[in-house]
Amino acid sequence: MKKRLLKTVFEDNIVMNWSTMQKCTLILFLACGIHITWIVWKLFIFLKPELWPLINLPLLKVTFWIDIIGFCLLAILIYPTIYYRANKWAESVVPWLSIGLFTLTLCFSSYLIGTVSPATMVGYVSIVGVGLILFQRRMIYIAMIPASIMLLGCTYLSTLHIIPYAPMFNIYETGGNTFTHPFWVYSMLFFSVPIFLTCLLLFEILLTQWRNREEYIQRLSQIDPLTNVLNRRSINLCLQHLHEQNHDTQCCYAIVLLDLDHFKQINDQYGHHIGDEVLIGVANCLSDHLRRQDYIGRFGGEEFILLLPNTPLAQVRSIAERCRLAIQKLSILVNEHTEIHISASFGIAMSNYNGNPQEILNQADQALYAVKAMGRNQVQCFFDLPQPVG
Repeated sequence: MKKRLLKTVFEDNIVMNWSTMQKCTLILFLACGIHITWIVWKLFIFLKPELWPLINLPLLKVTFWIDIIGFCLLAILIYPTIYYRANKWAESVVPWLSIGLFTLTLCFSSYLIGTVSPATMVGYVSIVGVGLILFQRRMIYIAMIPASIMLLGCTYLSTLHIIPYAPMFNIYETGGNTFTHPFWVYSMLFFSVPIFLTCLLLFEILLTQWRNREEYIQRLSQIDPLTNVLNRRSINLCLQHLHEQNHDTQCCYAIVLLDLDHFKQINDQYGHHIGDEVLIGVANCLSDHLRRQDYIGRFGGEEFILLLPNTPLAQVRSIAERCRLAIQKLSILVNEHTEIHISASFGIAMSNYNGNPQEILNQADQALYAVKAMGRNQVQCFFDLPQPVG
């Protein structure tokens, strides 16, 4: 149960597919977390009088209430992101407001603790990275470019002593060793580690989901979406691989083409949805009666192809006959009172009689054509057909 829950959260619930409003909910929760971090840190300072000389206490008191107000505003803003997701007005305003408030929170906090402090750098890089992945780049750049200019400007003005650097801390009370003082170091860790771990978790979720989606897309490009067997492109690649392997190891392989008998009549009489059920049933039946190393693909409308590596002719005949009988026993339920039975014709060609894959395919097609001429629902090998003299 726990494993299934984790799979639902981290793999099936694709964050990249969330709406902009849902992503705003995530960002606002993260911004609220930053304010909670500040509130907890300041409460700790209030309870530790021995730390007061290291802190700009009047500024701490003012910003404490600013953090509480900011937290309340962000928490209130979460409401429309959840309950007004389909509202066009909210969709056009709330994302900009959410990103703007989040950026303002980041800039204000960064100035208080130092614009080039470790916590600022970690927060800036992590949050901008997550923002660029989740939102439209235009929204992030419009918010972060002014913020970056502001941070750089504050840094420059601090070097000129026009404004104080890291005004939350009384730098001179530590004898000029603020940036190596344990209180400073622990404070930086306290601010940066939660942001870093949260963003790292988001990156890990996004990366896992991206990889899963890439694998899914790759799989979709290889299989037939209806029958869930290999498509023609994938079969051609497998055939080319078998041909190269046959050339290197002198191991033969077989191509079996099979065509469902009178399939057009099924579509005409019962509809294409029943025809699809027939194709799915045949594909499942073939998969159940083939070996692990064999390949099965949909070659055309009602035509399937089997590739049997390292298989002598006698065994190929046996496998094809087993598949033919299994298809013949299939029954497709049309309704409560009607079920239909189907059959298939099989044509076989062997690689050891010709090294060119396309020619072997043509031979299997000729064998299949011969079966249709002989009444269908049979297995025929190209090698058994009368060969033209000369």
